[in-house]
Amino acid sequence: MEAKIISIEEANRMLPLLKGIVGDIMMNWKAIIEKRAELECIEKGVRGFEAGLDLLDRENDLRDLKHQLNSLIDKINSYIREVEALGCFVEEFKRGVVNFPSLYNGRKVFLCWQPGDLSVGYWHELDETFNDRVAIRDLSEFLCHNPVHE
Repeated sequence: MEAKIISIEEANRMLPLLKGIVGDIMMNWKAIIEKRAELECIEKGVRGFEAGLDLLDRENDLRDLKHQLNSLIDKINSYIREVEALGCFVEEFKRGVVNFPSLYNGRKVFLCWQPGDLSVGYWHELDETFNDRVAIRDLSEFLCHNPVHE
């Protein structure tokens, strides 16, 4: 299946919806990291306040944490599917970076955005990351929303 090509204007129109979805992804990603750390501590038996717990309590805690972790992962996967249904991709969960497939002087590139950016103002090559982004300087070099057919 060919990836959708998205103009800068289309990407900017998606931002109000993406801000909410990406905010949920970032919040759930943070919770996943915290639950993983908590799970690791319980598995290693290093949590101070749980030192006195018997084996059954510890097993219940492990089961509950694993259930919570799986639930968070399911939520993130659902949010990712929402973003991908729009034709774009989440590059990084922690910072909420989103890539939009587009065209720059006729070749495929990614427009990119992260929460805090007022609009889509950067792009990078397909084999690069958000850290390699370049500011969009000339809109005419990118796919126009309504290309003129001759």
